[in-house]
Amino acid sequence: MEIVDLSHPLHTGMQVYPGDPQVVIEPILHAETDWVNVLSVHMGSQSGTHIDSPFHVLNELATLDQIPLQRFIGPWVLVDATGLAPRSPIPHERFTQQNYDAGSIVLIRTDWSKHFGSSEYLAHPYPTLESLEYLLERGVRTIALDFLSLDMTPENSADAKLDNHYLWSRADGVIGENFTNFASLTNATPFISLLPLNMGASDGGPVRAVAISSLD
Repeated sequence: MEIVDLSHPLHTGMQVYPGDPQVVIEPILHAETDWVNVLSVHMGSQSGTHIDSPFHVLNELATLDQIPLQRFIGPWVLVDATGLAPRSPIPHERFTQQNYDAGSIVLIRTDWSKHFGSSEYLAHPYPTLESLEYLLERGVRTIALDFLSLDMTPENSADAKLDNHYLWSRADGVIGENFTNFASLTNATPFISLLPLNMGASDGGPVRAVAISSLD
């Protein structure tokens, strides 16, 4: 089975969305003195490659445990949004060039993941409401991004808006953010798994996302 890793590794001090808890991973038990090696892990639910449940932005919407697991595994459709300027909207025609089936997992490739860990990562392109509505009309409810947020991340956090999150979440959609390595996807790995940790009634959770050659 061929497998393509689509997740950023978790590590102390890794980049998080501005204002989120910092990631701290450190040894807490040691085999020489405590018989075993164990790490202490402190992080936010939205750290690294992760899933947003609708509850992430609106209290009355579905929490992570209320989302069917089938929503996280299936065939993917790639939207090529490479070559765009910082903080620019992704042209709608990038979305209309693809065919979508209800249940397809849509991946938006900008290659912005190459900036992960730098200030440039905050200046990612982003989809428009028109394009998200277009996907919803075609039955898409799971979307994954190789950048920080479904909405534009402004230079000043006071200017932040979540219109894209609200639209997608109110349609019972789930959002994957901070994915990577979309450039390595080929027809040989037609299925994706983005199963999050079982965090219960949460706003989301970290993911070890992979593309695979077969579901058998």
